Amino acid sequence: MDSLSQIVLGAAVGEVMLGKRIGNKAQLLGAVAGTIPDLDVFMTVLSTDPFASLILHRGYSHSMFFHILLALPFAWMTYRGFKRNISFGKWYAFWYLGFFTHTILDCFTTFGTQLLLPFTNHQVGFNNIAVVDPFWTLPFMIFLLICLFIRREKPARLKMAWAGVSWAVLYMGFTFVNKYNVHQHFSEELTRQGIVYENLSTSPSIFNNFLWSGIARSGDTLYVGEYSWLQERPTIKWHAYACNPGAFERWGDRRAVETLLWFGQGMSIAEEVGDELHVTTLKWGRGDFTKTDTKDTFPFYWRLYQENGEYKAEEVQPDWGKEEFNEVFNKLIRRTWTADDY
Repeated sequence: MDSLSQIVLGAAVGEVMLGKRIGNKAQLLGAVAGTIPDLDVFMTVLSTDPFASLILHRGYSHSMFFHILLALPFAWMTYRGFKRNISFGKWYAFWYLGFFTHTILDCFTTFGTQLLLPFTNHQVGFNNIAVVDPFWTLPFMIFLLICLFIRREKPARLKMAWAGVSWAVLYMGFTFVNKYNVHQHFSEELTRQGIVYENLSTSPSIFNNFLWSGIARSGDTLYVGEYSWLQERPTIKWHAYACNPGAFERWGDRRAVETLLWFGQGMSIAEEVGDELHVTTLKWGRGDFTKTDTKDTFPFYWRLYQENGEYKAEEVQPDWGKEEFNEVFNKLIRRTWTADDY
C-alpha cells in the first residue's frame, strides 16, 4: 500500500511489541521497519533496466524468506543500542514482523508482490483493497497518535493500540467479504449478458472500497466494467478490448514481451503503432470512466521500439497537473454514485 499506510502499520507493530518498554520510540522504530522494504525504489532508480520498476519493486525486499536474514543486522544494532532488558530474540521478532507485515499488506493490493522469492516470482495479489484507502489508514493512525499522549506504563495505552489494530483487521476482513459479493455480481452479470469467460479478476478503485473494476478474459478479448454497490442501477456495461496476441508473438524482444505479460497476469493488450508496439496492462481497471479508447482510458502503457537496430522500452505516463488530477478524481466520485452515461 502507500507509504503512510505502511508507516502506520509498522508503528502499530512497534507499539504493541515494545511500547511499554521504550515508549514513543517504539512507534518510531516501527515506522522505520515499515518503510525499509519499499527502499527498493532506489534500486529501480539506479538500475539501467527499463523494467526495473516492475521486476525489482516488491521483489527480494518483500520476500518473506529474505526477511529472515534482513532482520538480523537491525536486531543486533537495536539490541546493542538500547541498554534495556529487551532480549535479542524480542528485537529480532520485532524487526521481522515489521518487514513481514509490510509485505502482507502489499499482498492485499493489485500491483503484485513476489512474496515467495527466490523459489518463485509469482505475484501474490488478493486485490481486496486499493493501494490508497483512507478508510483503513486514517482511523488506524488516529488510534496510534492517541497512544503517544498516554504514559507508557498506563494500561490504556496498550488498549488503544489494540483498538487500532482491531480496526485494521476488521476493515480488512470487510474488504474480503465485499470483494466476494462484488465478484459474484460481476460473474452473474457476465452470465446474464451471455459473455463466456475463462477467468475474472476484480479489484477496488483508488481511495475506496465502494467502486470496483471487473476484468474478464474471453479468448483473445478482455471485457472491462465497473460496479459500485452504492449506485442504484446494478447493470454493468462491459467494454471489450482485443488482446492481440499475434502482436506479442511478432515482436523481436522476447524479454520485454515476457516481462510485460508476466506483470500483466493475463490482462495485457497490445497495439501496433507504426514500427512500435504499445502494451497496456488492464489489471487496475479503467482510469477514465467517460471514455473507451485505449489511450484515453488507460493512460499508463509501455512503448516498445527499435533505435539504431537496438530494442528499447519506455514507460509512458500521463502528464497530469492539478486540474487534470481533480477532473479524474471528480469522475471517480461521480462513477461511484451512478452508472449513468458510463
